[in-house]
Amino acid sequence: VGNGYSEETAYRTVRSGPASVEVLKGWVSTDAGGLRDPVTGSAASLVRMSALPTGASSIAELGKPEQLQLVSSLGLEAGLAKADLVAAARRTADGVVFYDYDLALPATKCDDTLAAACLPSLVVLLSACVRDRQLHVLRVDASPDEWRRAGKALKALRSTFAVAAS
Repeated sequence: VGNGYSEETAYRTVRSGPASVEVLKGWVSTDAGGLRDPVTGSAASLVRMSALPTGASSIAELGKPEQLQLVSSLGLEAGLAKADLVAAARRTADGVVFYDYDLALPATKCDDTLAAACLPSLVVLLSACVRDRQLHVLRVDASPDEWRRAGKALKALRSTFAVAAS
């Protein structure tokens, strides 16, 4: 940057079987499965990697990202069927196709003073792929406050989701 000052962001790898993500080194895991920044507070209420057997050899066999029935296809709880699909994207890493999703669960009640700005009750970031006939899913949940504090970093975390070949 300037005046001889440089900044390097450090990360640590968090693994679950063959799946992994890169997490900011300063963030710590919470007992509830989330992430916390020691300075700014809670960054995510949940970060979870899971895997389910599938007959598909690629997630592309399940359909286009924007047409996938997320709850049934990715093994999510029924409550997420109410979520708004904010964004759907396809990326490829190490020859594996990933589908990335931004979901927003609608607010159950809006603040009357900010009726024009009704924030979602929960932001859910998903990334999914198929490797070795296993459907791997990364899920990151953030409250509106967590999203304001760490949304950019949580999207960066999701972009590092990878699954090694077995």
